Amino acid sequence: MTTDPFALPEDTGRKTRVLTFTNGSAGSGKTTAAAALGYAAASRGKKVCILGMDKQRDVSRLLGYDDPDGDEELPTLYDVIDDVCTLDEAVVPARNSKTGEPIKNLWVVLESKKLESLEYKLAGQTARELWLFRLLPQLRGRFDIVGVDCPGDVKLATIGALIAGDEIVGCTKSQEKEARGLTELEDKITEVHAAYGHIGMRDGIDWVVIGDGVTNNSQGKVYADIENQVREAYGDLVVKPTVRDDVKVPEAYTAGQPVTLYNAKCDAAVAYTKIGRQMKLYR
Repeated sequence: MTTDPFALPEDTGRKTRVLTFTNGSAGSGKTTAAAALGYAAASRGKKVCILGMDKQRDVSRLLGYDDPDGDEELPTLYDVIDDVCTLDEAVVPARNSKTGEPIKNLWVVLESKKLESLEYKLAGQTARELWLFRLLPQLRGRFDIVGVDCPGDVKLATIGALIAGDEIVGCTKSQEKEARGLTELEDKITEVHAAYGHIGMRDGIDWVVIGDGVTNNSQGKVYADIENQVREAYGDLVVKPTVRDDVKVPEAYTAGQPVTLYNAKCDAAVAYTKIGRQMKLYR
């Protein structure tokens, strides 16, 4: 048995929760939530892997790898799809971008700019929507949590994650574009579930996370109304609290760190920590 705390965890048969962070719109806070909750869980002893699927490579950056494509020695998700390596071989330790040190209990599958050609790359595969479903068994049993950070659309990458995941986390903001993105996501879930529900795909959103919310009505009644509409539409699926507008979130992004690592005591970090507890990711 390995004694290296940063080596890929062995398959012990542990129950793995695969969380798909998604929305039909870009800029909905998916990456911020995936990184923040991933670090919060890891810091509480859970073994966590974040799988990045966006050509923008933002979650890779937040977990210590500013430019995965710039280092030929670093495996990426695209290398897995291109049969250069297996998915478990592509898992690397997350790093604190400030110190360069590995982060205990947190790993990442890095993104690549080449992911923009995913649909072309998989064009010849039978049932290509199952691409991630076929890969994820390599991670199940090794981690307590696998978080899949989807791109800001509902194309093949996201469809694959919807089919493969155990729980769908709809991320949104108190703004119309992102709220409408949840509706688009629901429509796609219904459509894809009709074809793949028999293999266990979820038939709806399991959690809704509202990020970057207004602090009070004086900041904009329209935004407050949208948040209230989201809560009315999704009821108990909306986790509490709303992550309110916090300057520490963009600061954390600039620093290349999850906000829960960057400043654990700031309002956004405290909110994400409470959300993770409500989702029963940790106690």
